[in-house]
Amino acid sequence: MIIIKVLAVDHITINCCNIKETFDFYENVLGLNRIDTIDLGDHVLHLYQLPGAKLELIEYKNEQKLVKASNTNVGVYRHFAIRVDDIEEVKKRCEKAGFGINLEPTAIPQLNGQVVMLIVDPNGVEIEIMQA
Repeated sequence: MIIIKVLAVDHITINCCNIKETFDFYENVLGLNRIDTIDLGDHVLHLYQLPGAKLELIEYKNEQKLVKASNTNVGVYRHFAIRVDDIEEVKKRCEKAGFGINLEPTAIPQLNGQVVMLIVDPNGVEIEIMQA
């Protein structure tokens, strides 16, 4: 059997239901910069640079079905995590802009006291924020 070596995470994709609110969240709350916009006909890719990977936000030109899942549903994607230098600033920006917080900044003893927070983007995607 040939062993395959995973080299890196290339990108994370989110299908967006409200692109304007999504831009506001990723640009103003998380401080990400859009690096490219690519029109693929029936949808547009909006690319943001993350350390070591890209975030790909998809804007469909035709209305799509909105699916909502709970963060405890099984068989579905749960969240992605990013490490930041100021978790309290992210919390303040979420609160000011009215974006959801599922878990306030909390030290997790089982993770050596790592401080984490769970927030929700305008598409219902949960993101774990970890204090560097």
